Amino acid sequence: MPKRMRGLLYRIDRMAEKLDRATKAVCVVLGGSMALVVICGVIARYVMQNPMVWTEEISRALMIWVAFLGISISVRRRSHIGVELIISKLPIPWQRFFKIITDGLTMWFLFVLTVYGIRMVETSTVQIETATGISMSVFFICVPLCGLLAMIQLGVVRLFDLARFGNPNFPFHKHNKA
Repeated sequence: MPKRMRGLLYRIDRMAEKLDRATKAVCVVLGGSMALVVICGVIARYVMQNPMVWTEEISRALMIWVAFLGISISVRRRSHIGVELIISKLPIPWQRFFKIITDGLTMWFLFVLTVYGIRMVETSTVQIETATGISMSVFFICVPLCGLLAMIQLGVVRLFDLARFGNPNFPFHKHNKA
């Protein structure tokens, strides 16, 4: 591979890694916030005998955000749902073929998720959470944003697959960093 191409791939990978780190940091903050909200809700309900009605809605929204952000993190590491066990037993050319099919189907799903997520946000702007008074679109915006983020990460992984295609030992790229 030409040096110029390697440099470009390196820069793309560094940007994708920064995006991944930022996503992980947001997940940690949101997950910690969710735990605090749940703890506050439990203490208010069972210790103070004065439940806070908003804790369930906020904790559910935070959990949804963490789950959807986790999609892009798992896509980057190729640890998303797949049939890796079966595919890894096949010869390298068949592994490559099935990985291309799997990535194509995953990209299509993420695209559909993003498009319908945008529609969902548009229709939910008039819906208001009863306990918090917050528009449901604030909670649902994670669907198209995280779909787009996962498409970006899958595109980067797919780009590396193509760059390493000539190497007979590597059927696909895998980030193993935690």
